[in-house]
Amino acid sequence: MDSEKEELEKKELEKKELEKEELKIVDRRRFDSEGKERSTGEDSERSKDSSKMTDANINDSSSDLPAIDFSSFAMSFATQALMQLGEIAPPAGVSIPKDILAAKQTIDILTMLESKTKGNLDQRESTLIQDILHNLRITFVKVSAGKKG
Repeated sequence: MDSEKEELEKKELEKKELEKEELKIVDRRRFDSEGKERSTGEDSERSKDSSKMTDANINDSSSDLPAIDFSSFAMSFATQALMQLGEIAPPAGVSIPKDILAAKQTIDILTMLESKTKGNLDQRESTLIQDILHNLRITFVKVSAGKKG
């Protein structure tokens, strides 16, 4: 009976300890329930730090890289697909094995990009993606059939 009493006291003690612990909930959402942006000291400090980091990264890398537009984005996928098909050599020091399935997936990504941007491209961009896909599909058929040329 003493053991039951001790066990009961132990459970009550644990219960009291749990009640002492307070659960603090902090709302860290950027906007309040009315859609207005919150302004707290912690949030503004975080945003200042992140903007400094972003500005530093942009300043360091923007002078080295060409501008990114739809055409360069599509060409990067085309280049990747040609490397995967083994039609062009990868950059020096990089090893990209011939992978026909990966090339097909890259071509499928470009096809999806074409369909999702239909009506939103200018004539030059639209023609470019159509030409890229046409040439990649022909090359894919030749390579997968074992022909080169």
